[in-house]
Amino acid sequence: MKLMTRATLPRMVAATALVASAIVAGASAAVSSAGASSKATISVAYAADTTFDTIPLGAKWWGAVQKEFEAKYPNVTLKLIPIAGGEPDFLTKLALLYHSASTSPDVAQFPSTEIALYQSSGWLAAMDKYLKGSSWFSQYPPVIQNEGKIGGHIYAVSAGENNNGLFYDKAILEKAGIKVPWQPKTWADVVTAAKAIKKAEPKIIPLWTDAGTSAGPNGAGYGILNLLAGSQTPTIQTSSGKMVVSSKGLLQTLNWYHEVFADGLGAPISDLFSENNAPNIPSTLFAKGQLGIAVGANFLGGNWTKMVSFPYWPQAGKAIGVAGLPKISGGGYASTLSGWDFGISSHTKYAQAAAELINVMQEPTNMVEAANWAGWVPPVKAYWSNPQYANFAAPFNQAFGNLLPWSTELPTSANYSVWVQAIEEASGAIAKTPSTTGAQAMAQMKGFVTNQLGPSAVVSLP
Repeated sequence: MKLMTRATLPRMVAATALVASAIVAGASAAVSSAGASSKATISVAYAADTTFDTIPLGAKWWGAVQKEFEAKYPNVTLKLIPIAGGEPDFLTKLALLYHSASTSPDVAQFPSTEIALYQSSGWLAAMDKYLKGSSWFSQYPPVIQNEGKIGGHIYAVSAGENNNGLFYDKAILEKAGIKVPWQPKTWADVVTAAKAIKKAEPKIIPLWTDAGTSAGPNGAGYGILNLLAGSQTPTIQTSSGKMVVSSKGLLQTLNWYHEVFADGLGAPISDLFSENNAPNIPSTLFAKGQLGIAVGANFLGGNWTKMVSFPYWPQAGKAIGVAGLPKISGGGYASTLSGWDFGISSHTKYAQAAAELINVMQEPTNMVEAANWAGWVPPVKAYWSNPQYANFAAPFNQAFGNLLPWSTELPTSANYSVWVQAIEEASGAIAKTPSTTGAQAMAQMKGFVTNQLGPSAVVSLP
């Protein structure tokens, strides 16, 4: 399983500026009523190297979709536009395609973090009227339905989601005197367990939680932002659009990081700062018996399947447990929610045919196979217990489906890419120099975001 599949790397400022400013003058937002009964060619763009766990699995899925769609609508030719390279390359190339009506793909798949940016640039068509009769959208939980909702209209629909929780090695916890199954009630319980592991098994990494910028924005989404989501003030961006650079929740989160690393409970920085699949490293550490607990994403369970083999570990289902990440003082669980979405171009001449393509891609088998092969939770709740999904990476897939309702969406604004880099740098500063306090790390973060966005774009909360 490749990091790029689930870790949106930081976007260059120049690329962000290009996306934000590239509204084609005079471009029409109207879409044709032509459907799949018309003679037409429509196109779909997607990340060839980064969405699925392996390139062959992606090619297999898209090839099957093309064959199914063209068989169902023989008058329509589907042109596949696979975009090679890492995720930053994909986002830049897709933005260039969107920049011109003549090259804009009729349908595209992209990370949910890009929806607001693409919609504000005039590139996405509202999908509301095409969703009214769909068999799948009404089955999305409200938090996922709202993923692509801007100004009262839907501009993108989820193809699959990533959420997060705690993985733990049952045998290591038992050696540390911790009863399994384990479900901590507070953040303090997690630290207490990590300390017990360190005492009982000095050579074991007690606790994995991401730090630094090597994994990009979604690296934070698989780690530190889950702690922030469980803090007393989890707000990242206010309703007025300002980015929060100082708050009780940020301080609680960074103080927790300080405690973890100051007590020697975290992973080595050589792993945390690795450019080589950092969020997936826990998969290998667990398989080798070298890790006690990890704050991690749902896809770690799929890594151990024979199809993905990152690494293949048939004993994983019995050896590793899953728990919800508690809120700071209890009262439920916390997780961020992110994923990949489908959107229809505002330039398309065949909006109805584009919508029918999305219907095909969202058919049960296609949706579940995409979830299994790309490491997602399917957005339709009924599929969380579907044997094709639940048994693919049992018991992990169903466990994370059950945790998904506790998840909260991350912001999708352009300013978020600056803010998330800042919190990752703050966490990295603590990991590198554990004497760095939470207050010092938050001050560093505040200075960076304020310098990048300007004082009027930020706010401090009590």
